[in-house]
Amino acid sequence: MRRRILAISTILMLFLGLIYAWSLFAAPLEQAFNWSRSQTSITFSISMITFCLGSIISGMILKRRPPSNIILVSAILFLIGFFATSRVTSIWGLYISYGVLCGLGVGLSYNAILSTVPKWYFGRAGFATGTLLMGMGLGSLLLGTVVKKVMDILIWVTTFKMLAIVFFLVFLLGAPNIKYPRVEKDADKGIESSNDYHLSKVLKMRDFWMLFIWSIITSAVGLGIVSNASYMAEEVGISKDILPLMVGMVSIGNGAGRLIFGTIVDKLGGKKAMGIGNLTFIIGLGLIMFANRTGVLIYLIIGFILEGIAYGAPPTLSAALTKKKFGEKYYPQNLSAIMLALIPASLIGPIISADVYERSGAYLAVYSIMLVMALLAFLPVKLFRE
Repeated sequence: MRRRILAISTILMLFLGLIYAWSLFAAPLEQAFNWSRSQTSITFSISMITFCLGSIISGMILKRRPPSNIILVSAILFLIGFFATSRVTSIWGLYISYGVLCGLGVGLSYNAILSTVPKWYFGRAGFATGTLLMGMGLGSLLLGTVVKKVMDILIWVTTFKMLAIVFFLVFLLGAPNIKYPRVEKDADKGIESSNDYHLSKVLKMRDFWMLFIWSIITSAVGLGIVSNASYMAEEVGISKDILPLMVGMVSIGNGAGRLIFGTIVDKLGGKKAMGIGNLTFIIGLGLIMFANRTGVLIYLIIGFILEGIAYGAPPTLSAALTKKKFGEKYYPQNLSAIMLALIPASLIGPIISADVYERSGAYLAVYSIMLVMALLAFLPVKLFRE
């Protein structure tokens, strides 16, 4: 049964990952309403913030309601959000329909799934978490490709209406399968952590803040690369015809990285896994910098894949180590707290990349800044206790 639950949950996470493919929707909306890129980009920032808020709300509700109920609420939010987006005529309408409603729906289901499904895999929770997050990481690539082809055939209005119906049905049918195991009968025997810490105590613990700071730094580096991957490849001299393939390399690496680091944390522990994540970032950046100087395509491809793999470390290790360090009982609330690292990271990474590029006129300076940040990420790892 647990394999079926993990498979269904991974499919749901695949759909949640479409939130990262916002750039696919931005262009047709800009063209239809003559909105600027700065106006539409705010939509993604709002969706990231409400994603975090939705996760917090989900953590609070999970104390009193089963996860399936929360996922049903997400299904309704997706139905209303995507359909309302198909009818928008103002930028504020877009902020509310896609940014707020869809973002909340993603956050609610994200926490409900990650707080429930790994309970079926005591002793291998890192693997289960990594598999789920791999699904989310691949969502923007796999579903994004499908959505892009649909939008090429149909107008964006029809595409959003289709998304409303598809998302509603998928989460409506998937919700009953997301449930807690009967510990003695269905789950593996054993407990990952004998200590359960309430959020009020967790916030006073050094390890939480080291993990939080590490997540901010590494997520910022990852977002700084991901949000500019196509421009970085273009600067090396990659033709526009294969730019989507280059960006896809990052997405493939990101999906694989979440599973890889979920397995690493189970086998080697959190401290080593965090350090390997930092090292992967550094090696990937080094290869991209070399490709930038030489124009050799293979170094850029490998560098992008490694950056994607490294970017899979922050969400996977944050989720796995929150459970391992602070216990099962208050996991939904503690996970919500650690996820807040995504908010400053989503501002720091892209803003630093854009600002440094505008000042220097080249991405080589951006890589240097990101390299320094990746090195700084070793400090919280040093202070983190296994």
